[in-house]
Amino acid sequence: MGKKEDNKTRSFTNDLDRNFDDDHDPDFDLDEYIRRQSQPTAQMPLQEEAKDPDRYLFKNGVLIFIVFAAAFLWFNSWSDAESWSSIFGGNDQAAEVTAGVPGLDQPEISIPEPPQVPSAPGVEAPPAPPASSLDMTITEYLSVLQDRGYLGDEISGFSARQLYDANVPVSYLDELQNAGFLENLSFVYITNYFQNQIPLTYLESLHDAGVYEELSFVDVTAFYNDNIPTEYLVTLNEAGYLEDLSFVYVTNFYNAGVTVEFLDQLKEQGLYEDLNFLDIVDLYQRENSDG
Repeated sequence: MGKKEDNKTRSFTNDLDRNFDDDHDPDFDLDEYIRRQSQPTAQMPLQEEAKDPDRYLFKNGVLIFIVFAAAFLWFNSWSDAESWSSIFGGNDQAAEVTAGVPGLDQPEISIPEPPQVPSAPGVEAPPAPPASSLDMTITEYLSVLQDRGYLGDEISGFSARQLYDANVPVSYLDELQNAGFLENLSFVYITNYFQNQIPLTYLESLHDAGVYEELSFVDVTAFYNDNIPTEYLVTLNEAGYLEDLSFVYVTNFYNAGVTVEFLDQLKEQGLYEDLNFLDIVDLYQRENSDG
């Protein structure tokens, strides 16, 4: 180590002496000369990079390729997937390979149908309304009602328009009028009776039995569709139950055979007001089962 330093110092001193002796320049700047001689290593990276032109050629080649590829794809309006498919093959080849591999078959997917929502106990869907037989305009319809004396007295203008939209013929209104029901019926009752095809004879039987006034059009429709005997309704009415019972209670009580006597028993025990129709039916069946 000491020997190398001595050689380097000796060389630098010889160069200094030689330049000083040869030039004999009175303006020779020793400090500047020493500074220049101390910076040869700073130019080494530039010389090394100049010795490696291949790397610049490679970079330029890559950039030229990228620009060419981008221009080619843009000119042909290809997507990345299409370009890949064009160069390396499309999805058909992958599908063929997948199909050839056992155990990769896709299972069939079956979507279950939604469950059917049950209707209320004892209530059936009403039949489809009959085809309309109206062959007149609404103004003509109102004119006929006015000629019959219905418009303004039994039927308001609003109700008449609703009846027309429901396709209720004037002849059906005539039948209700002749049976004495039209005056006390709103268009809602009339429309539902007509669309559910409730016979006037059934309305008359309920009226004659003294239970018609206790029932809504929903009750009447349900009792008619479920074939609830008028006698059973009369029995409940005479015992004071029909007025407070909906058609759901009445229909389930009749189908389960619940008697008025059993209802009276529950009332005497203070249980009737706290039980619903399911409770009452279950209690009745438990106490009156053969087992």
